[in-house]
Amino acid sequence: MNPVMVPSKTRRTPHTEWNSEALFSETKHQTVTEMGGGGGRGRGGSRTQRRHFRQNRENVWKRSKSDPSSENNNENNGENRGWEPFATQNPAFDEYYKEQGIVSPEEWDAFNEVLRRPLPAAFRINSSSQFCSDIRRQLENDFMISLQSEVSEGGESQPIRPLPWYPENLAWHSNFSRMQLRKNQTLERFHEFLKLENEIGNITRQEAVSMVPPLFLDVRPDHFVLDMCAAPGSKTFQLLEVIHRSMKPGSLPDGLVVANDLDVQRCNLLIHQTKRMCTANLIVTNHEAQHFPGCRAKSSASEIGAEMEPPISHLIFDRVLCDVPCSGDGTLRKAPDIWRKWCNFNFSVAILLLAG
Repeated sequence: MNPVMVPSKTRRTPHTEWNSEALFSETKHQTVTEMGGGGGRGRGGSRTQRRHFRQNRENVWKRSKSDPSSENNNENNGENRGWEPFATQNPAFDEYYKEQGIVSPEEWDAFNEVLRRPLPAAFRINSSSQFCSDIRRQLENDFMISLQSEVSEGGESQPIRPLPWYPENLAWHSNFSRMQLRKNQTLERFHEFLKLENEIGNITRQEAVSMVPPLFLDVRPDHFVLDMCAAPGSKTFQLLEVIHRSMKPGSLPDGLVVANDLDVQRCNLLIHQTKRMCTANLIVTNHEAQHFPGCRAKSSASEIGAEMEPPISHLIFDRVLCDVPCSGDGTLRKAPDIWRKWCNFNFSVAILLLAG
């Protein structure tokens, strides 16, 4: 299903049952991308989304040609030393965090040790999928047992396990890193299972910490939700799951998720992620979050009488999720290339200066 690009002044939703029939942006010259409803513009949009998706999945395990450390080929004897792991040291990182006093001197060594461990994979079962129970049973009765032999000494006792704080055993933690899943032949069946179910939208591969914010919003099927910094879309997908979960097959909820991101290429990634949901209750916008325009809702005729012209009122979102850009230091565990690139630039200050 290809997304439909329509001007923000003329967007309509003819086949839904929302309390608001249309949303209008107060600014001109902006576009809104609507998911679902058919009627795409050929396949060009999908190719663009896939290209941007591939371009943004940088292989951080390979050195770039511009990396000076990759040019050390032992010039004295002309031998090529081949691939070497990235150095996971950065004096600026140590200096910055020691000055912050976030980690006590007694815990500093343990803190550094954790940062250098590969990040285990995590994923979430789509609670609105008709195969939700089947997938959960397969994880509990099949993979938890068959993968037991792959548990490493000194590691966790279970190869995969449900996250205890996520409702109904719908979120799972894997004791294997992404690299292990790709390279270990004995994990091939489990890896193929994850890839297939992720592609068709039955599960979403997502870090455990990323699953937390939507849980605190207490979203309901009739809520209008704004995700201000939405790309690449795992939390947006999670919000859509909640909105659709209690609906009967073939019916649409009254709620809506507006997913916004500043970068148009990241908006393509967002569409690539969320189109697996096949929902008409999503709008993707491309605005600066600091200057996100107000939206207006046109009330349906049934609410005020069919003979009266429906008034336009300001739309107030029931929930707003704002996961703003940060230093990204938590990604050191899955992207070791960040160690050599790390600097103490304060992204939050830059956003505040731009907003001012």
